[in-house]
Amino acid sequence: AVNPPAIKNFGLTTSDEVPVCPAAAAGAQGTGNATLAPDESSLTVTVNYSGLSGPATAAHVHVGKPGVAGPVVLPFKGDLTSPINKTFTSADYVAAPNAPADFASFVQSLKNGEAYVNVHTAACKPGEIRGQIP
Repeated sequence: AVNPPAIKNFGLTTSDEVPVCPAAAAGAQGTGNATLAPDESSLTVTVNYSGLSGPATAAHVHVGKPGVAGPVVLPFKGDLTSPINKTFTSADYVAAPNAPADFASFVQSLKNGEAYVNVHTAACKPGEIRGQIP
């Protein structure tokens, strides 16, 4: 039997960003969902955001526990206008220092709640909003 896709919904807030960006807009927020394919070969991530201090300059999936800044492992590329939507596979995986060695290892971290998405702006280079993937 094939498992159904595992869909995880999450919110993105300025207060979850590490460190919190002092230049973050008061209304900056977002919602997202991450869908892991039943065979764990791909991860589809959608992020809707609004109220940022300026246009999104970057957005990434990071590996990291809640409250901890971690390395980028899956960068969104191209148009970062909300909503951002991308299906990542092992070919997209960046084995950054202190990150799991490969996509399959990252999936285990993801399943343990040790991954998050954030959106960066010019005013908040380290990130303006962040959401932990549950």
